[in-house]
Amino acid sequence: MMGKSSNKKSSVSKVVMTSLLIWVLVGFILYPVLRTFQLSLVTDNGLSLSNYLNFFKTEAYRLALKNSIILGFLTVIVCGVIGTLLAFLVHFFELPFKKTLDRLLLLPIVLPGLIIVFAFVQLYGESGLVTKTIQTILNLEESPLRLSGLKGILFIHAYTQYVYFYINVSIAIKHIDRCTVEAARNLGASKWKVFTTIILPFIKPALIASSVITFMTGIGSFSAPSIIGGSYKVMTTQILLSKANNYMDIAATQVIILTVVSLMYLGVIRFYENKSRFVSSVKGVSIKPQKIHNPLIKLLLIFLAFSIVIFILLPIIAIFILSFVQPGTWMIEIYPKEFSLDNYIKIFTKSRSLAPFINSIVMACLTAILCIVVALPASYIIVKTKSKFKLMIELLIMLPWAIPSSAIAINMINAFNRPSIFTGNQILVGEYILLPLAYFVCLLPLMFRTTTISLQHLNDTYIEASKSLRANSIQTFRKVVLPIITPGIMGGTMLIVIRSIGEYTISAFLYTVSNKPISIAMVNGIFEYEIGLSMAYGALVVAFALGTSIFISKIPKF
Repeated sequence: MMGKSSNKKSSVSKVVMTSLLIWVLVGFILYPVLRTFQLSLVTDNGLSLSNYLNFFKTEAYRLALKNSIILGFLTVIVCGVIGTLLAFLVHFFELPFKKTLDRLLLLPIVLPGLIIVFAFVQLYGESGLVTKTIQTILNLEESPLRLSGLKGILFIHAYTQYVYFYINVSIAIKHIDRCTVEAARNLGASKWKVFTTIILPFIKPALIASSVITFMTGIGSFSAPSIIGGSYKVMTTQILLSKANNYMDIAATQVIILTVVSLMYLGVIRFYENKSRFVSSVKGVSIKPQKIHNPLIKLLLIFLAFSIVIFILLPIIAIFILSFVQPGTWMIEIYPKEFSLDNYIKIFTKSRSLAPFINSIVMACLTAILCIVVALPASYIIVKTKSKFKLMIELLIMLPWAIPSSAIAINMINAFNRPSIFTGNQILVGEYILLPLAYFVCLLPLMFRTTTISLQHLNDTYIEASKSLRANSIQTFRKVVLPIITPGIMGGTMLIVIRSIGEYTISAFLYTVSNKPISIAMVNGIFEYEIGLSMAYGALVVAFALGTSIFISKIPKF
């Protein structure tokens, strides 16, 4: 009888957990998308496709869509080339200090994109430090560098997004089967033949996965296009313009079209991936790093690695140095000459200046908590149960991965600008909570993937042993599963907090006076010519992000 009672309670717990999970996912992910789609079809004459027809009739909208697609593809190509070459440089060849180089190459992933944009403007803009230095040395009449338009956006994307390719290709290289490579060489295959027939198929899944993430990020990019895009208009900036002018039906139409483009790319890539699967028939050991026997080539590669390190660290160094510039002193000179702690003193002594930093920290932590609360049970249901709702839950959670951040922001406005059963009949637009909720929707897939991978490596024997001792599902999850998967949770938490604290795209659409984040304060500082103050905000975010990553990485060792 005790066993039946325990099983009944366990079943009830599973039903309740699954129901609550689906309610949250439908209410905050699917419902906003459907509301935006509904709004895009509503006109003064009822339901109609006129908004879509007007979109494709308007040259400015067509150009913005074309520019976004071009930007997405070029971002994939540029980041793919850079990230893949760097992955081979570090993990395929034998180089000194490769561990240090590997960690430095991962640094851009913990730096908010907006901060990098501002750092690049101060370095490579028309009046940037590097630009003016080159102009002075070469005695040029005009600036040699112009960080604007498509080229400028791609330059910044190359720095911030090559990491996706670098990480995935690096993992793929470590799994290349040495036995397969040696067998091909013994049969007389050339190095090029080995690369095209063995190595390339091994890394192809990594290239495909990275291209999806990079394309989504590229067409949804907002920070770089809005700050240095100039005349190069893209869909994200057009969506904000429509929203600012209160043309929400036009904004909704633009969001749906941009989302459809993302889903189409995802569908084509998945189709190609399924058509070109590669499975090695040999099970051996991982490939060893290849020694470089030519001293000249080795020297060139070391020089290249050293140059890359300088390029990666230069923006971060610039942020910290410029954060100490004395307010109102760096106006005409090429280089700042007066430094002080005034910018930091202003931030920490004036509540109005400190508020954006505190807001960002609080909202980042709140976002991480929401992601954990939803991602953990979702991953558990999908990996460790036979629930018939597994596919629905996974599709709902991963849907935001295919939606640009600006589109998610508009979806949230359209869904919660009126009372809803999902919010207890409350209007959330204009409220503090809407911004962290939007962060949560955007970043939930990231936490979900992390917790899912952790659970996939969890031995089911522990769960079975717990159940044999008559523990219910909640007890098993809390006392057995949770302690084992904590390192994965902490890794996901680190990424969520870092991504949230400097987030700009969603913030530009949804922030209010009560929750103004640090990214908006940075933009305001630049436009108000308080460059030192803006850089001080950036330095605090970088320090917080790096401190968070170091702290969380130490937790599993306690």
